[in-house]
Amino acid sequence: MDDSRRNKYGQSSDEIPEPPPPTRQYFEPQQPAPFPPLPPAMGYPPAMGYPPGYRNGYDQQHYQQGPPPSPDMYYAPPHCPHQDPGPPSSFAIFTTTMFFIFFTFIFGLVLMFLIARPKFPIFHVETLAVTNFSVANDDFTSAWDINLVVENRNFGANVHFDRIQSFIYFNTDDLLASSHFDHPTTYVTVKANEKGTIDIKLSTADYKQSVPAPGKRVMEEMRNIRETGVVPFSLRAFAWSQIETGLFYTETKHIQSRIICEDLKVHFEGDTGNGKLNGKSKDCVVDL
Repeated sequence: MDDSRRNKYGQSSDEIPEPPPPTRQYFEPQQPAPFPPLPPAMGYPPAMGYPPGYRNGYDQQHYQQGPPPSPDMYYAPPHCPHQDPGPPSSFAIFTTTMFFIFFTFIFGLVLMFLIARPKFPIFHVETLAVTNFSVANDDFTSAWDINLVVENRNFGANVHFDRIQSFIYFNTDDLLASSHFDHPTTYVTVKANEKGTIDIKLSTADYKQSVPAPGKRVMEEMRNIRETGVVPFSLRAFAWSQIETGLFYTETKHIQSRIICEDLKVHFEGDTGNGKLNGKSKDCVVDL
């Protein structure tokens, strides 16, 4: 064999193996690098644990799990030693005292306002009885017996009535009789938040001395209305009263008022001259 056909390794061309055919290479796309892990939440240290692949020497197959823990282990209240709050501070005592004094002062002002500014009583006609009602020619006779109820709405004030002068009218304008009631030693007294009664009696027997006799027009109109069975009257009165007020001392206020009670419809019994107020009591208007 010709040495010229040998290479530097002493191999002839026949002994040199042919190179393998070229192979096609494929490149897989690389995955993007993951984002770095987020830092742990502020206020809490990062969780400490064992490195991956760590074994604590116990085989999980041979590990015997004990009984489940009692719920009391998780929900037992924490043990807190009892702490004595101790006596209140001087500032707390001062604040409580000031609040007490303030509310006592406000309550006293309200009480003084209710007592020092009394309300005048309210009136209403409870009953009205008419007797001997007769209209014949130029002669007219009648008598009225009125029960006037007084309601004292004051919190701490008594009302004394020492004089009442009353007038009875046919309808609202025609005066029929007048009377007055005066008891200087046994006057009517209505205590606070209570009711009292004033009896008023009037009669035409005194009209010649107090008021003139009704005219012919008035008598003719009363005669015609009497035939219907219902006659309207009105009561007007002047009251002289005293109101005693005061919380620590007594103060007397003298008040003169006018009481007006209208539309007092009296139903008569057949042809008799006796009748009484129809329906419920009638409220009166007070003009100071």
